[in-house]
Amino acid sequence: MFSCQSQSSPADAPAAEESTAEIDAATKKVIKTSNAPNPVGPYSQAIMSGNTLYLAGQIAINPESGEMVTTTIEKETRQVMDNLQAVLEEAGMNMDNVVKTTIYMTDLNNFGKVNEIYGSYFGDMPPARVTVGVAALPKGANLEITMEAVR
Repeated sequence: MFSCQSQSSPADAPAAEESTAEIDAATKKVIKTSNAPNPVGPYSQAIMSGNTLYLAGQIAINPESGEMVTTTIEKETRQVMDNLQAVLEEAGMNMDNVVKTTIYMTDLNNFGKVNEIYGSYFGDMPPARVTVGVAALPKGANLEITMEAVR
């Protein structure tokens, strides 16, 4: 059996908690825009921490109608990328600031079509990327993309 003992005294604990809360509040800013869909759960569209923006995954919800855009994988991909672009713009950034993306797809047979449209949003220095095949996504989406961007 293992035993863990703390090196700090109980008197130190409240000060440590207070300083952590102050740091979190000072470096964490919620980014929200009406030009992208409202979150479908308890999360933010994006969080700015220091110079880094962490964008939540976007699916192809049209922010004006609230409806999913799934008539073709090409239209779905454009809607996802437009949603992400709107969040970036709200934070004062653009696609050139994106350093990493993760793409979740329910059908990797669509990789070529998604890749072509995805790539059209980036210039000569596209971000690092991970693409993952998944069994299902929220609201019956075929695609979800998340990003990280840096100023």
